[in-house]
Amino acid sequence: MPTLADRSDLAPRARHLLAQQIAECGGLLEPLLRTALDDLEHELFRIAEQSSGGQAQHEAMEALKEVKRLRPRFHGRFMALLEQRFAGIDRPAAEPENDPRTDADLSLVDLHEFDETMALDDLSTRTELHAGNAIFDLCHRYAVLVAAPPLDNNALPSGPHALAAVLGEAATDFGLQREHRLLFYRLCDRRLFAAAEAFYTRLNDHLKSSGILPDLRSYLPRRAASAARPATADAQAAPGAANESGPMAPAINFTAPASPPMGELHALLDARRRALNPDAEAAAAQSAQFASMPELQEALGALQALPSRSATPQPGARLSGDLMAQLRRASHGNAVQLQPEHRDALDLVGLLYDQLLTETRSEGIAQQLLASLQVPLLRIALSDSNFFTVRNHPARRLLNLVLETANLWLDRSDEKFDNALNQRLQRSVKRVVEDNTGDMGVIEKEADDLDTHLKLISRRAEIAERRQVEAAQGRDRLQDARAAAAKAIDARLSKRKTSPLVHALLENAWTDALTLTLLREGEHSEAYHRRLAAVDQLLDAPPERDNTRLAADFNHGLTQVGLQATEADQITRYALELPQQPPDAGSTPVPTQTELLIRLKSRHKPGEAEAGPAQPGPRKLPLTSSERRALETLKTLPFGSWLEFTLNQQGQKAARKLAWYTPSSGRCLVVNARGAASPERTLEQIARMMARGQVSVLPNQDGGMIDRAWNALLAGLRKFGKTNDTTDSAT
Repeated sequence: MPTLADRSDLAPRARHLLAQQIAECGGLLEPLLRTALDDLEHELFRIAEQSSGGQAQHEAMEALKEVKRLRPRFHGRFMALLEQRFAGIDRPAAEPENDPRTDADLSLVDLHEFDETMALDDLSTRTELHAGNAIFDLCHRYAVLVAAPPLDNNALPSGPHALAAVLGEAATDFGLQREHRLLFYRLCDRRLFAAAEAFYTRLNDHLKSSGILPDLRSYLPRRAASAARPATADAQAAPGAANESGPMAPAINFTAPASPPMGELHALLDARRRALNPDAEAAAAQSAQFASMPELQEALGALQALPSRSATPQPGARLSGDLMAQLRRASHGNAVQLQPEHRDALDLVGLLYDQLLTETRSEGIAQQLLASLQVPLLRIALSDSNFFTVRNHPARRLLNLVLETANLWLDRSDEKFDNALNQRLQRSVKRVVEDNTGDMGVIEKEADDLDTHLKLISRRAEIAERRQVEAAQGRDRLQDARAAAAKAIDARLSKRKTSPLVHALLENAWTDALTLTLLREGEHSEAYHRRLAAVDQLLDAPPERDNTRLAADFNHGLTQVGLQATEADQITRYALELPQQPPDAGSTPVPTQTELLIRLKSRHKPGEAEAGPAQPGPRKLPLTSSERRALETLKTLPFGSWLEFTLNQQGQKAARKLAWYTPSSGRCLVVNARGAASPERTLEQIARMMARGQVSVLPNQDGGMIDRAWNALLAGLRKFGKTNDTTDSAT
């Protein structure tokens, strides 16, 4: 195992500081690991104590003994593996020379390995989210040490991914079962990675005190001071508290605001009002008094407290009417009107909601959540005009997360609706609705928590989709290899007459053996040609052929595709017209050729579990001109393009991703947002649906749902501005 002392190519000071970093890691991690091991022993004992005897209790007690026996060596093993990571700090990870996961075992997914990988990935991802700023600084400081570009998080030797990998390797030394290892990872997540921010801050402080980028400052957008909100008695009593910055999402860097300033928005809204209702200004001038901000907030608070009467947001005009009615009731029937800036905020929120209704599905829950947030967001927009001009405003960010989550991840057309995620969204929206103080900290916290949760879901979806693509590619290779093998056998059988047993042997079992050889070795391999030569020798029956060697080749190939050795030998001897081996005393007699023929024709073939048995279907009709155009369009789409399917006659739609396809054969893989495969279809079938209007290609959409709705809103307002300019110039 390489150590830091072996890195003579590094500068002495760099090796010295890295060695000190390892010592810092050991000092900080040792008590945390010790506590996690204490928790593991306690949990194993609890599992054994609560088990009512049997295998579970025995396994828990055995695991507890192994942990106690190997525990003294665990920290040393952990630190040795960590030092190995430090020793390869600026070197790419070495690829294994002999990867055991070849096509030989034909295994696409190891479920146990997948569970552990997911557990460690979740653990490291949460750590990145909670300590992202300190990790970012540490990547730059390590890069300065080894004179390299800034390190990626995955390449950081003390980073979350490295610690998770080292933890997984060290945990295998315990010899625990998968369930107990997963339990250990959860305990480490609670103990070890909960202290991640302090851990990485300590490592940064050590390098900073040693003169490594002492003035490094990472840019973080800060929340606007709370002076933009209505002043409260508490804020006036504690003016220093108004400058405190709330928690930010360290994993997201938003681009600079692209919205026009409020002055331009006011002008655009005035132009829209003049175009739609030229007499509005005169009517407004006759109104009596303006409603103050406290009166507005009180009226909106009363509307917010009312039970929801609709599952969809109110149109802007109706919301404005409800607000004015509430203001008149509060003023005891006196005439009241909104100040211009408040009226503009109300109109902008109404127009924004009108655009969002076109972006969300009516049969989902997105519109229900949108309706719940309508009044709280209006209250924020009235008190903080940054809601319209700052793209990364916390309220806009939360609204975007809620809507995109509901629209993408909560698709009721899926067989398994995610009730847990639905409840998680409902709780976040409920907390915002029930908060009547207008505190941005509540919104920021809910947005950060929801964003963290969505990142975990997205990562799982990416892994699931990648597994589905690998499986589809494996099935595609299997079908191509089987077709090539069947073609080679058919070409030989068509020229010769054989016995029914030999015909069934070559058309079934030996075709599978050729398929397996094609997958492993390839079409031009010696093994493939040798097996084809065995077919030729069997059919031609030359007098000089070596029956012993030929029988050995057939027996080896037949056992590779699942036949028992005895059964394979019996079939081979009948095919080569060799005498059968006499049965042992007391064993079953040798089966007849007819019995073996029935077994060959009814045997299970590799891949039937995934693809199912071939069913004779109706003759395909040729594609029409519109269907051919749709097929050509599909073949030009990049992997990952989104399609919208019409599911039923009621017009219910669902978005699905075209994750993979082969233009030559037309096989494709369509998955949902979670990476689960949809019912199998070919490109030709999807093209026929496109020609009938049942499938459409969704355009690439830049930015979030709120950004798209806001850009559409601005484009509509600017049209009114151009119309008024044209009218003024004409007059």
